[in-house]
Amino acid sequence: MTIESGFSIFVYLISLIFIVMAAAPTTQAGCSCSVGNWDPSAFLNSELDTQIPQTAGSQDAAGSSGSKESIQQERIASFPNGDIIKPLKSVSSSDVVIDVTNGDSYASSHIKNAIHIPSSEFLNAEGNLKTDEELAAVLGGAGVSRNDSVVLYGSKESSGEAEFAFLVLRYLGQEDLKLLDGSLADWNEAGLPNETAANARPTAEYLASPVDGVIADYDYVRSGQAQIMDVRPFTEFGKGRITGSTALDPSNVIKGDSIKDKAGLDTVFSRLDKDLPIVVYSDDYSRSSLVWYALQLMGYNASIYTWEDWKAHQETGGRNGADETGIAQTGAGQANASGSKYMKLGTT
Repeated sequence: MTIESGFSIFVYLISLIFIVMAAAPTTQAGCSCSVGNWDPSAFLNSELDTQIPQTAGSQDAAGSSGSKESIQQERIASFPNGDIIKPLKSVSSSDVVIDVTNGDSYASSHIKNAIHIPSSEFLNAEGNLKTDEELAAVLGGAGVSRNDSVVLYGSKESSGEAEFAFLVLRYLGQEDLKLLDGSLADWNEAGLPNETAANARPTAEYLASPVDGVIADYDYVRSGQAQIMDVRPFTEFGKGRITGSTALDPSNVIKGDSIKDKAGLDTVFSRLDKDLPIVVYSDDYSRSSLVWYALQLMGYNASIYTWEDWKAHQETGGRNGADETGIAQTGAGQANASGSKYMKLGTT
């Protein structure tokens, strides 16, 4: 071999080495690799995490559940009396969950382990609230006691079913009592367990201890101590109403199928005096209970009354007849500054 040919081979080998080195991937600081054991997947993942932004869809898929739960917690915490709401994901096996829907929906699907007490079970054949003893028998027969941690839910919050059941149990003295913040549809959307099999608990003794101030009587309503709120259809309010009452459509406390948040309820109740008690009345317990519960959330001192009881007292010679024709007054007998014959809440 000549010197020239040997030198040519040497140059060729050196060139080949440089070509191979140029083609090989270089390591980067921070990658999980070592000499002779390079992990391309680790390198690529590192690059994706730092250089390729997530799409909105991927962010939603990763964090939507946590985000919704956080929003729900913030919403509940904003209410002055948020202790009477139960977040969806805080329901535990120690709670007695009661489905109070009327109709056949319980048989189709319900929260796992929930028992069924239709809210209509709290009313007699005439549509009036049953006696304390009868109400206690309904609950005890279903296996509910005063010591239980009770969570109520209905078909949807706008129905007023669960709010009415809440009213009844609160009146009977149930202390550990909450309304689920959502319906069965919300429960299912959150991926929480449901079932179709009916559940039953051993019968219990329900020892009722009626609470004063939950259900108002005629003398208190007539006394002028409270602001009176009529939540019947507005056409009925126009035909006749309790002296000094103001009108409110229960739909004003609802947004979608849920009770409005604090800001929304602040607007609805902005014309009320928070330092004065409130009496909510209707000829339908679901309508009045829905508004009553919203007032409870907002920290008002509210009780409930019935239009039927007022009419019955008028027929037996009571004062302040149902056909009011004088200037409407706000609570505690103060004249309405607008000079109107009535005031309608829920509008600004």
